[in-house]
Amino acid sequence: LKVARNTVITAYKELEFDGYITPQERRGYFVNEQFYENYTNSNEVQPNDPTPPLWLKKLITKKPSIQTNIHNPENWQNLPYSFTIGQIDKRLIPYYEWREVVRHSSTLPEIQKWNIDHVDNDDPSLIKQIQSKVLPKRGVWANKDQILITSGSQNAIYIIASLLVKQNTIVAIENPGYPDVRNIFSFRTDNIIPISVDKDGIVVKEIKSDTNIVFTTPSHQYPTGVTMSMDRRHELLSVAKENNMVIIEDDYEAEINFQKKPNPSLKSLDKDNNVIYVGSFSKAFAPGLRLGYMVAPESFIKEARALRRLILRHIPSNNQRSVALFIGLGHYHNMFTKIQKTNKERWGLINEKINQEPLLSCTPTLGGSTFWIKIPESIDSENLCKKLLSKGVVVRPCNAHFYQDEAPSNYLHLGYS
Repeated sequence: LKVARNTVITAYKELEFDGYITPQERRGYFVNEQFYENYTNSNEVQPNDPTPPLWLKKLITKKPSIQTNIHNPENWQNLPYSFTIGQIDKRLIPYYEWREVVRHSSTLPEIQKWNIDHVDNDDPSLIKQIQSKVLPKRGVWANKDQILITSGSQNAIYIIASLLVKQNTIVAIENPGYPDVRNIFSFRTDNIIPISVDKDGIVVKEIKSDTNIVFTTPSHQYPTGVTMSMDRRHELLSVAKENNMVIIEDDYEAEINFQKKPNPSLKSLDKDNNVIYVGSFSKAFAPGLRLGYMVAPESFIKEARALRRLILRHIPSNNQRSVALFIGLGHYHNMFTKIQKTNKERWGLINEKINQEPLLSCTPTLGGSTFWIKIPESIDSENLCKKLLSKGVVVRPCNAHFYQDEAPSNYLHLGYS
């Protein structure tokens, strides 16, 4: 066979280590029959059945799989011109600093702190960092019992909806808006009211007095990127107080702001406990990390924590500890200083090019990482994006972001993060 003796010995040792064979002195190696005792004898594979079972038809009355959603092309990372949304430029990620905090959180003393079942408790060090380093920048002050760690902002919204939304609940959402927010709420109620968005944010005068919940993204409205004006913020809070509404504030991309003095969060202006604040480390720092948080009255967080326990008990403790160290050592702040500078430069370049095209216009923004571009009404954004994709260009069409059936189709969503 012309195979070296050491190679053969190594192969046998690997098979022995994996339990496939056992050595017998002066006899050689033999198949380990005990290895297969825990395996069933059946080699049959369940056939694909195009007809779903009867219980499936009877019990699943609403199918999440048929909801309108947004998707990136499978190979978007390998395409030459990828203007996808919600991803971080790998050149801006502080890999060395992240490796260091992960390495530190993997030392024996740290492992002994997080390598246990915390039931429904969060990492106190992460809560402390959120209290002292993250929330104050948005004007929010909260005690530890007013904060809950979640698996990203979407998980937070799902928990909130599960607790608050009933069949007759009326929910106002931004239009255009984030499709999965619409999907989460519509899974529980049919009373979803789309509210227009203008240059100042969600149009409050369209919100009816019998509305129970208002969802909004005031820092950088998704997908238009508009920052809610101060007058509009006070107007929304006033309407919520008068009509006993709850506002869910998703502080989307609040860290990336080109203003010298960013507008404060709704939560910081709220004097009546009508705002549930949602933040995320996933969108802004590492989309794959899936780590976020919510801030709300203690009585609500108590119920949200109990519900989260039923879903996943607590968020992986090692990730919580690593992020806590990342924030505490100043890496989080330094990273966003760099991202903000880079995004502002990219924004200026792209904005200049768009303004040079007479057939294009974009919504003015004060930060974030996307452009909402209006194209001629005669052009369908979905068809255009397919043609662009064939040329290696990734841009997102607008269709999924609008709630109504007769929605405009002449907008593009372009990311530059």
